Amino acid sequence: MDRLFICFGVVGIASVAAWATALLLLLAFARSRRRTRACIAAFALSVAGFILAKVNSQSISKIEVDRTAEEAALRAAQANASKGKAVEPHAGEPTEEPVYAYRKAGKQKREVGAVPAGSPDSISAPEETDVPPARRLPEADVLRADHYDRINLSCARLVPWLALVLLGYDYLSRFNRTQGYPPPIPIAGRMVDAFCPKTRVVHLQVSDPTSLRAYLGDLVRKGETFLYLGESDPLESELALCRWSLWKFRGGHLRKVTVDEPGFPTSEFVLDAAWFGRYCFVVTDSRALRRLLADLVGYLRARTRSRAAARRTVHVVWNYPAPMPAETLTELAELCRETNFKLAIAAAGSPAKQFEALFEERLTL
Repeated sequence: MDRLFICFGVVGIASVAAWATALLLLLAFARSRRRTRACIAAFALSVAGFILAKVNSQSISKIEVDRTAEEAALRAAQANASKGKAVEPHAGEPTEEPVYAYRKAGKQKREVGAVPAGSPDSISAPEETDVPPARRLPEADVLRADHYDRINLSCARLVPWLALVLLGYDYLSRFNRTQGYPPPIPIAGRMVDAFCPKTRVVHLQVSDPTSLRAYLGDLVRKGETFLYLGESDPLESELALCRWSLWKFRGGHLRKVTVDEPGFPTSEFVLDAAWFGRYCFVVTDSRALRRLLADLVGYLRARTRSRAAARRTVHVVWNYPAPMPAETLTELAELCRETNFKLAIAAAGSPAKQFEALFEERLTL
């Protein structure tokens, strides 16, 4: 630990602590209900650890090898080798006097106050800069610090990606839930359904009309559509629903079509448009509602013959005071599982006992 502190310092130790804590969070909350928050916290910690690791890596790259002991030993060896080996000139050899450059120029006339070029007084002293001394360590410690730095950077790069993968897994595993799903984004499709299968027949006990309104809006934000069959329009004030919203910005609008009179639009248009996700529909007319319900059974039965399924789930939400006919409910429950439809029965009370076995979920909105 002492050697690690000598090599890394406070910043390096902090980077190791950050990504190690993130990794422990991912492992400790892998199967917990609080996994989402743990993944978010782990991702934030791992990013902080990566930034600290990069700063620490730059600091380690500036470490210089301390060769003071080697240089002292070399000087001592040179001093020992030069003892008694000084070369003296032979007797009788003339010695030449060196000729200096200032003598070659001859006599010069000096002006008062002038400084000759090239004289020591004319050379300005170099400006002193406040450069901190480089950090020096023995060569073995420098090599060890580089090795630790490579390991630290590799782990600091890996843990954020691991946190992102687990965060994505957690998001997709809860995306198709009827209740308790994460903030929706329009990614619904068969690949997501294959990764996380959804329930097909659910009973929703509605205690607040605004909760049903929010439920329908979230279906559209997931990238899906719906057929709402009810006595009144819960989305009366909206002509279109947005696929995504970010603060005040919205986009990907899906037009809402209200069927409040029989004969227009036709059942064929409504079912085809819902199948391909072009519109969402609210049916409030009682005669159109019952005719559309009967046509829906025949429409889905024809699709099952060719084993066709909608690309994205179409939600059939029944919120009418009168209960759905028993035969229709039983047949729709079977057809929805084969055609990528989902049937939701919204009511104020609990389902009848003879139909409890049909529902895969019974929830309260």
